[in-house]
Amino acid sequence: MLDAKHISTWIELIKLEHDQQKNWVKTNFKDLIGVLQKLDSKDLEPWNILGYTCIDNNLYTHAERIYDELLKKAQKEHGDIGLSAYLRGITHFLQGRFQDALTDFKISRQHDLHIKKVNGPSSRALAYMEETLFPTREIIKRNQAKLIKAINSPRNIDQVIGPNMLRTIHKWNSSSPLYSQGISQGGGYFLSLVNAQGKTIGIAIDPGYDFLNIFRDLGLTIADLDVIIMTHDHDDHTEAVEGILSLLAKYNDYNEQRKSKILDVFGSAGTLLKFQGLLSATDPYGNREINFKLLVPGSNVTEIEGQSLKEKYGFTLTVVPAFHKEMWTNQESSVGLVIHTNIPKKSNGGYLNIGVTGDSRYEPGLGKYYKDVQVILFNIGSVEKEEGKLLGQHLGMLGCINLLKEARLGKPLLAILTEFGEEFSGKRDIISKIIKNWAQPMAGANSKQFRVIPADMHLEIRLEDLNIRESDTNVFLPYTMIQVDETDEEVLKYRFTE
Repeated sequence: MLDAKHISTWIELIKLEHDQQKNWVKTNFKDLIGVLQKLDSKDLEPWNILGYTCIDNNLYTHAERIYDELLKKAQKEHGDIGLSAYLRGITHFLQGRFQDALTDFKISRQHDLHIKKVNGPSSRALAYMEETLFPTREIIKRNQAKLIKAINSPRNIDQVIGPNMLRTIHKWNSSSPLYSQGISQGGGYFLSLVNAQGKTIGIAIDPGYDFLNIFRDLGLTIADLDVIIMTHDHDDHTEAVEGILSLLAKYNDYNEQRKSKILDVFGSAGTLLKFQGLLSATDPYGNREINFKLLVPGSNVTEIEGQSLKEKYGFTLTVVPAFHKEMWTNQESSVGLVIHTNIPKKSNGGYLNIGVTGDSRYEPGLGKYYKDVQVILFNIGSVEKEEGKLLGQHLGMLGCINLLKEARLGKPLLAILTEFGEEFSGKRDIISKIIKNWAQPMAGANSKQFRVIPADMHLEIRLEDLNIRESDTNVFLPYTMIQVDETDEEVLKYRFTE
């Protein structure tokens, strides 16, 4: 039977369950140390029976005490301090006390070299500490410092994007990364508008794959983002949201002003279910980090948390139907949007409206919801796969034509075609031209003010005059003077044409 004062019984420890081993050692530890102090340092078995038991049961401070006593005895008796220092180093390492562990491993290594023991365990431990652990910790520290520096960078949206700009961040649609042969980036849209106070507001619409990478590469940070809008819950429209909210939490932890930043988030029923655990987040000081507003087809969204959207952000929303099944509701609860801005139109008075179809199949009359927009972002998805049948989840080519015929109604319209399947590689421009031509009236001249332009990663539209940035000169030119160069199938170029 186990008896703390009789060494010969300690071997019975290994027959006990781990919880029993742990409780026995903790209960009898004072007596056990007393017995060990009377032993010779060369009689290692009792020391290791107890030391290993403590280590195996996460009793690291108990194990440290045991090997500390062993090391003192070995030093006093001129014994093998290499092993005892190494074992104490393990107990320090397992407590996360890496500098103490390094000191012990160096003591062990010096003793091993003194007795010409070349390949002792201390050499491997030192190599791990010095070549892997400490350099890795330094990398972590540098990355943390880099993060904190980025978080505390001044707001940069006016310099990088500018006010009243629309930038598309779509390339290929959601299935493409499974078999992509090229760059399968895509991440929705980034919109900048000016609010009633003259501040440029950053709005992410459907931030999907690689949105954060592109956002960072542009020189923007979480400080430049104020609003997230999600039309539905699929990953290619929401994948970056968790990362954005994680950055928001870090911003509220580490910004030097100790100022709580709040994001206003607008989303469909599916996105509410998908992110419900995140949307109630608060910062360390108990402040709200996120306000969420549910988007319901047929509604006009003019405020959030009692604040006017026109005043706060320079827009209001009309929520329109989209016929596309969400994962989290298993229903067609996706939405489309008309964004009503404060930007005056150049002709006919009034203000600029932007349509965002999100993902949707075509249903008769869908385009009429967008009859008052001057810019429309619409997702093709793919082309029709079966004879005589429109696509069930996306517009497809014919759905795009029908939608534009209903939305155009003879007025000027800049239509931005997005979210292509990768099967469109090398064919995005011709598909856009086909859609434009067949959406025109059958009789009469084609309107030069109606264009369908395929989007790529960095299509930029200046909303005040609907000019597009020309790829070669970086000069903004009227969209009617822009042609698409698809010589490189991966990267569309927007070039001037007379």
